[in-house]
Amino acid sequence: MSRKSKYSAEQKLAILNELTRSNISEVAKKYAVGKKTIRTWGYLYKYQGINGLRSTHNNHRYSKEFKLSLVQQYQKSDESLEIFAIKHGLKSKTQLLDWIMQYNESKLKAYTPRKRDSIMPGRKTTFEERLSIIEELIKHDVNYNWAVEKYNVSYQQVYGWYQKYRKSGNDPQSLRDRRGKTKPQKEWTEIDQLKAENRLLKAQLLRKEMEEAYAKKVMEIRNREGNDSSNNKPSKN
Repeated sequence: MSRKSKYSAEQKLAILNELTRSNISEVAKKYAVGKKTIRTWGYLYKYQGINGLRSTHNNHRYSKEFKLSLVQQYQKSDESLEIFAIKHGLKSKTQLLDWIMQYNESKLKAYTPRKRDSIMPGRKTTFEERLSIIEELIKHDVNYNWAVEKYNVSYQQVYGWYQKYRKSGNDPQSLRDRRGKTKPQKEWTEIDQLKAENRLLKAQLLRKEMEEAYAKKVMEIRNREGNDSSNNKPSKN
């Protein structure tokens, strides 16, 4: 169980918004928060939205397969440990670092929940639901935890659907449940396929626009901080 945060999600967001008016050193001093902590809040908000800033009170259940997959994906990534972890739904780099150490020592195993831990069970979903979930998941920068809470499904379900979608070359039909004998589904036409692909493509474009807007804002803040530092340098005269 996580420690209760000194600030609520809304207060953290207000602090982040102050970065548009003051540099990070001033904001950190004003609220008695480390600059690293504020930067982490920024990453959490960027990749997980307001829910990323909320304190969690229950442990999430992760399978050994999921942990192994994340560790192996990170080994091929050129992102920092913190950004990679947060982009994949974790709250910090600490958890992923533990999994990497366990992996290197051949001790990686599934999480065994305690009775007091709250675990979101899986539920039966339709193809249209899965398509909508993946569409919104993409818009929220593949934040699995957000999707779990939003749609009342399990972490492993969301993770599995997205991985199948990506491995299929972004084919919407990969989200169909083909297990067992099912009743014949309505014929899937070429127009239906194009409509589904268009929905998911629009979601990707929207996320890209949001990322570019965020990057632009960060650059503006850094330029302003650089100008302030130059103006505050003591004169040699």
